[in-house]
Amino acid sequence: MRLVHLSLIDFRNYSTLELPLAEGHHLFLGGNGEGKTNLLEAIHLLGTGGSMRANRDSLLISEGRSGFRVAARLEEAGNRAIRVEILLENGSAKRIRIDREPARASDLLATIKVVSFAPSDVELVRGSGRVRRRFLDLLGSQLSVEYMQVLRDYQRAVRQRNETLTRAFVHRVGRSAAVEARDPWNDRIVELGSILLRRRRTLVGQLEERLRTITGEAFRGAGPVSARYRPGVSWEGDDPRVALSDALAAATGKDEAIGYTTVGPHTDDLILELAGRDLRLYGSLGQQQLGAMFLKLSQADLVRTEVGSSPLLLVDEMFAILDRNAAEEFLARVEGEGQIFLATAQEGWLGELRDRRFHVHRVAAGTVTSEG
Repeated sequence: MRLVHLSLIDFRNYSTLELPLAEGHHLFLGGNGEGKTNLLEAIHLLGTGGSMRANRDSLLISEGRSGFRVAARLEEAGNRAIRVEILLENGSAKRIRIDREPARASDLLATIKVVSFAPSDVELVRGSGRVRRRFLDLLGSQLSVEYMQVLRDYQRAVRQRNETLTRAFVHRVGRSAAVEARDPWNDRIVELGSILLRRRRTLVGQLEERLRTITGEAFRGAGPVSARYRPGVSWEGDDPRVALSDALAAATGKDEAIGYTTVGPHTDDLILELAGRDLRLYGSLGQQQLGAMFLKLSQADLVRTEVGSSPLLLVDEMFAILDRNAAEEFLARVEGEGQIFLATAQEGWLGELRDRRFHVHRVAAGTVTSEG
């Protein structure tokens, strides 16, 4: 899949933009704060329904405006055109259209695959388990629409169970009634949580295979990076339902005391190791940064091979954290994965990227000037 046209209205610092994109890779070059990353953010929105930076859609609206429009035309193999539009107007719910038909975020994930690279990816290694779960859930949803639906239903079941654990709820209906109200959600959590546990175990296994392959020689004799799944509930065999049900029952007293559900897939983690040691605890900052980059490369490879469609690769200021050799190796790897959109303020890379046949677009104050 490739992006052939991007259209923005009142998005970040772009009042209006119509940007045709020729076949091939694209470089957005400009100073800090000029709007390069905003272009990548718009493409990410088209592929996931959300920003990779902001946690609220309202933050994407140009200052003083009441909404935004992001639209694009893409082409699949065989030149089949796909048109996507995302609208946010006057504080109403975000609207998504694919080929002019109403759609949902899950439809975007099923239609357009994006993988983003940025210096902040180091949080995949250094950050909390929540960051890594979010990564696994995005990847799982890119590979399977069913994964996203199960995840949403599971999260709703946990919220409903948590409601029955609050002191206000127990005080209002009484403890016996609260337990009775909780039972259906216990069953729902076991049913859906078991599916998630199995799916994530498989997903981490697929990532592990790719990570070991692409990092074999990357860490100067320390060996490849490995990925290990650490589920919120351990189990033996193929079916985790009994283990999850038992763990949920055993934690009931603790859950009632603190008012929320403490066991289940929502406490899963992904552990990255180098030379048998947790990269989060023992890796240098450079090793952690490279580990995160290779994790994203594994995501891109998995999407391409499992879905059969090359993702759009969004690369934001990676040259600021990679030395020359690492940056050239990174470029060589991503060039085979999909169409690249690379944003940088590093003018020194212009000649190299022209040699690699990147189309060059200069970005200044929310305007884009394309060379040639």
